[in-house]
Amino acid sequence: MNFNKNIVYFLIILFSYLFLKNKLKESYGTSSGSSYSSIDSPMLNIYDQPLQSCGSSNMKNGSWDNEFKCSETTGGVHQICIKDISNNTTNFSKKTGQSNWSEKRGNDNHCVCLGAWSLYNTKNDVKNNILKCDAIPKIALSNKYVSKFSEGWNKWNGLELNDQIKNGVESLVKNCYKPNDNKSINLKNNYCNFARNVDVLKKSNLYKNLCL
Repeated sequence: MNFNKNIVYFLIILFSYLFLKNKLKESYGTSSGSSYSSIDSPMLNIYDQPLQSCGSSNMKNGSWDNEFKCSETTGGVHQICIKDISNNTTNFSKKTGQSNWSEKRGNDNHCVCLGAWSLYNTKNDVKNNILKCDAIPKIALSNKYVSKFSEGWNKWNGLELNDQIKNGVESLVKNCYKPNDNKSINLKNNYCNFARNVDVLKKSNLYKNLCL
């Protein structure tokens, strides 16, 4: 009798395991409007191409992953790749309420947080051609990083300014969008799809010029 009970318990556990495994596979295998169709898919950049490295083995660690990519999706959300940060964005870290680490980077690149990038652009006039655009993930232009109550464009260690997302996103687009470059069409579409759901972006001249 006990032997039969054990068989029943075993079958119940086995079927439960197979059911849950199948559900998880379905969950990760469909996109539901996301940019990624599988957890094994490579991360895309803002041009809908495979995400490129921000740094290299010749550079000191710049908040990137083990492939030198700005792939962080939680925590500080280090997703903006600035080229030669100490020279292109003077006193970046100090002006965003941190220690003066950015001035010690030499000529190295760095993955910076979305919120820090937005804050810096809100406080300073930032020149063009300072981003390694193919190293910026597409997911940066998603609703996941809009709320001022979670890490993203509008959040930065309690130092954030109202609607700083506008300055951060528009500076990214102005750095990376080239009208005569075919891949920029994808950036334009990604920006427009993102901006139409964010009031402060939707009301901007950049949105009207690029998206309407």
